[in-house]
Amino acid sequence: MAQKGKYLAAVSAAFLFISPMNAQDTRSNLHINSGLSYMLTENIDSGFKTGFGFSFPLLKKTSVTFDFGYWKSSVHKEPKGLFNGTLSMAPFHVSLYYTLFENKNFMPYVFGGTGFIFTHFEIKDLITIPEVSIDQEVSNGISFHAGAGSLLKINQRLALYGEACFLLIKGDGITTFTDMNRGVSTENFSLNLDSFVFCLGIKYYL
Repeated sequence: MAQKGKYLAAVSAAFLFISPMNAQDTRSNLHINSGLSYMLTENIDSGFKTGFGFSFPLLKKTSVTFDFGYWKSSVHKEPKGLFNGTLSMAPFHVSLYYTLFENKNFMPYVFGGTGFIFTHFEIKDLITIPEVSIDQEVSNGISFHAGAGSLLKINQRLALYGEACFLLIKGDGITTFTDMNRGVSTENFSLNLDSFVFCLGIKYYL
């Protein structure tokens, strides 16, 4: 009887140890985050990133996350590229998250997915003659991403998390010249908008 009692106590302790995290895994959650977007192209500065989204469980260690983000970066003129200005980027990402292992309070994970990025570019400090105006646009496009992170449980409702993610983004730029004497002409060029994104956030479990 004593041996059975010890066995039952061990099983009960193990259940109590894992049940809080299992309960957390079966719940959807909302999240907000902020961080830094580090652009790999030298003439585009880093930007302060903010975002929000939600997740829901798919399998035992797998979940699906929808994330919306936004940041602005200063751009420095490059030959046959963008002029001085401000580039705004607003990604919408769908990701598959996989938990590597989990204990009562700590959970590292990896993730990857795809998304669509909305962009806007505004030229700054450009001086031209009155007869000529110049405008530039950056096309919206599809992106792919992969990263890793970890989550630290605060209580049954809240958790802190940190992530590092690589974004693969290829875009196109269009320069439009409007000359009152010669008409309108355009030039297309390729852009490398690849970037690393680092963020810290908080999750609220429903």
